[in-house]
Amino acid sequence: MYRNQHKPNPPLDAELERWICHYWKARLSDKQILDMLKRKHIDTSRYGLGLTRFRAMRQSLGLVSTRTQSIQVGDLVLPMQRLREKYPLAGMRDMRNHLFHEEDLSVSRRQLYEYMKAYEPQLLQQRKARHLKRKRFWAAGVNDIWCCDQHDKWERFGLRLHTGVEPFSGRILWLKIWHNNSNPRLIAAYYFETVDSLGCMPLVTQSDLGSENYCLAKAHTALRHWHDPALAGSLQHRWMREKKNIKPEIAWSQVRRRFTPGFENMLDHGVQEGWYDIDDPLHKMVFRWVFIPWLQAELDRWRDEFNFSKPRADRNKILPHGVPQLIFESSEVYGAVDFKVYVA
Repeated sequence: MYRNQHKPNPPLDAELERWICHYWKARLSDKQILDMLKRKHIDTSRYGLGLTRFRAMRQSLGLVSTRTQSIQVGDLVLPMQRLREKYPLAGMRDMRNHLFHEEDLSVSRRQLYEYMKAYEPQLLQQRKARHLKRKRFWAAGVNDIWCCDQHDKWERFGLRLHTGVEPFSGRILWLKIWHNNSNPRLIAAYYFETVDSLGCMPLVTQSDLGSENYCLAKAHTALRHWHDPALAGSLQHRWMREKKNIKPEIAWSQVRRRFTPGFENMLDHGVQEGWYDIDDPLHKMVFRWVFIPWLQAELDRWRDEFNFSKPRADRNKILPHGVPQLIFESSEVYGAVDFKVYVA
């Protein structure tokens, strides 16, 4: 299927290497990566690339498959111990992703199950069914809407979080931690930073009712009016009442279940041992100076891993099934429309 018809192979330059690593990070197969490269990044009128030659390219970059790595169960002990300090309650699916993204280990489900059966049998018994109350959410396509929300579960540490989500793809746009999440200018800055990095904005933004979102709503509306004068006089922000801003709430439940427990235990341990006193002004400033950059780096790493991980299949979901980052970048591959507005 991938015969190159005697055309020369494309040079393995920095740009091609970047995209190979990008799609490998999303855990696509060799065939899927080659399809994406030919579709978007290789000039097929000049170059040809077959599956065998592509595998050689991939291996030359140190991107080794699960079978080639041939990892034994005993080899997972130390990496799993390191990861369990941060993710004590993570299940098999999450731990497999953590091993791939943080330890550069490609492990099969069977190998990880054998490890957990031998070393973590108690965690396998803790899995319980959950009864979900489903709600319906509708989006026309990628960048039709961006939803944002705040999170105050770490208020006892003097820390507060904020997130932005692109709901059609499921991509987390930002996941920020600071000692405050009620400053309207700060929330607008998160939005501007994301628009600047992506070079585009959505049709509409959405948030809960609250004064902290006023600057974001006004800024986005002003930008939309600037790029499309026909929208003058309209509000390009959607206000949602309590419990109606569904997608960010789902994102927070994922953070609480998959990221928070280990780091929360570390912070609680520090408070209990008397290493710092959040009520003391000096301790508070030192705590912020030390822990906020560290936690932000960990949140960025987890967000990146989440965006490049394919979620579990859901038969109730009509939106595309796939890796959030790839759906966001290549909506046409998934039969979807991208409504992004390029920012001049």
